[in-house]
Parts: sequence; C-alpha cells; structure tokens
Amino acid sequence: MLIVMKDKTPERGKSMSEKSTGFIAEQGQKDQGNAPRGKLSQAIDMLQTATGERTQEERVEIARQALAISPECVEAWLLLASDDSGGLEDTRKYLQEAVDAGDRLFADKKQEWTGKFWQISRTRPYMQARSSLGQVLWELEQYEEAIAVLEETLRLNPGDHQGIRYILLKALLDTSRYEEAANLLNSYEQEQTTLMLYGKLLTTFMLQGDSLMARSAFLAARKQNPFVLDYLLHLRSMPQRLPKQSDTGQESEAIRFSAAFGDTWESAEGAIDYLRAQKKLRQDKESRKMR
Repeated sequence: MLIVMKDKTPERGKSMSEKSTGFIAEQGQKDQGNAPRGKLSQAIDMLQTATGERTQEERVEIARQALAISPECVEAWLLLASDDSGGLEDTRKYLQEAVDAGDRLFADKKQEWTGKFWQISRTRPYMQARSSLGQVLWELEQYEEAIAVLEETLRLNPGDHQGIRYILLKALLDTSRYEEAANLLNSYEQEQTTLMLYGKLLTTFMLQGDSLMARSAFLAARKQNPFVLDYLLHLRSMPQRLPKQSDTGQESEAIRFSAAFGDTWESAEGAIDYLRAQKKLRQDKESRKMR
C-alpha cells in the first residue's frame, strides 16, 4: 500500500506495493549521545568489515558481533532487518530494535535536535530505521502504529529529506483521515507537485464535496499533469512495466502516480465519479469556446 521513500531502507521494507515502489523514491561520529563512544566506535568498525564480497550469512554474523559490542549500533540492527531469510515480523522486530537504540542514543539531544534531525548526519541510520518501520508496520496491517511512527519521524525533521510526507499522505488518505491529510498538505502548501496537488484535490472533495475549493483544486491538479485524469479514469491503459523515471507534467509521471495512488482514489467514495464529471464539464466548456 505504501510507497518506498528515497533514502536507503532494508530490502524487506520494499514490499509495500510493487506497483507503488519507486514513485516517491524519485522524489557519522563524534558525540553519539548516551552510548559510551569507545564501544559504539568498535561496533561500527566491526560492522564496516561486512562490506565487499561477503555472503549475507557472513554479514548477519558480523552484525550480531557488532551488537554484542554495543546494542546501540543502529546500523547493525538495520543490517539484520535487511536479511530476507526471516519473515516480515522479524524485520519489524529488528527495525523496532534499531529505533529503540536510536531513542537511547539520542535521548539527551532529542529536544535540541528536533526539527533538524536529518541534517545531523549521525542520526540518518536512525531516521532510516523509523521510516522503514512505519512501512513495515503498514504491511503488517498495524495502521495506527504505522501512522504514529511516520508522524513522529516527520516531526523530528519537518524539512523531510526522506519524503516521509508522501508516504504519510497516502497512509492518511487510505485510512480516510482527511482532516489530518488536509493539515499535512497545508504544512507543505508551497509544494505544487502532481502528488501533492492531486492529494489536495482528493482531500478537498472528500471534506467539502463539489465546492468551489474542490473545483479550484481540480483545475490546479489538471494543469500540473492532465494525463493523470485519463489513467485514474481508465481512459488510458497502464503499461505492463512502469517507466523507470517520471518527468514532471508528462505521461510517465501520470503512470507512476496512478500506480501508487490509483487504489486510493478508487476506494474514496464518489471521487472517481467526481473526476469524470469535472473532466466532462471542462471539456464541454472548452468545446463551446471553440464554436
């Protein structure tokens, strides 16, 4: 259901939806907090030996050795989460351990760093663990927990270098939390992208119905990328393979958007019919102008 973000996440976190994977994807070490620096340094040094031509089994063993030195080694928990030999629940467990380790590691700095977490490079594995955990919780149908994790991640870094806002927007829309979706969109109102404009259109319609604001949102979204309408309305067929990248305002972007958010629109009562009616209304108006 959800969309993998642009930062590096464990492979097991990539299964949110094969159709939506990748659309949003386009879009450290002095004082580490509470952990004794020596032990954590040793663990990180140990973990760095897991690179190169190692087998997955060897990398997992090295990660466990690193954790034996320091359980605050977030990167080691992430490596265990990337092991595909276990199930999704194992992935969740390791990601939760990574987040808990980061919570302990940065406890003394959390208040000071809130609002700029990603900008402090040594927090990035922790932030990656949080974003992956949110997605895995969603796959496990723990929707409330997933949204809570994503919201807290965005609170820690509202500049959002990871694209959490896009993942959270889809989660809120998929659970019909339109008021919260509207608040999220208002927080990033300067971002006039296809994803955000069509998100605003859906949210406004679901909250207000066929209002002036909904019609204005329709026009803004259509102007940004008119191809999206044809794919959401099934006037164009989706290709068997998604484009490798999307170009702003072009058909490739519409295809990738529709793959990621098509189910969201389909499940919103009356939304597709509203798109169809608005598209016909605009076409009729334009036809009359041509006469």
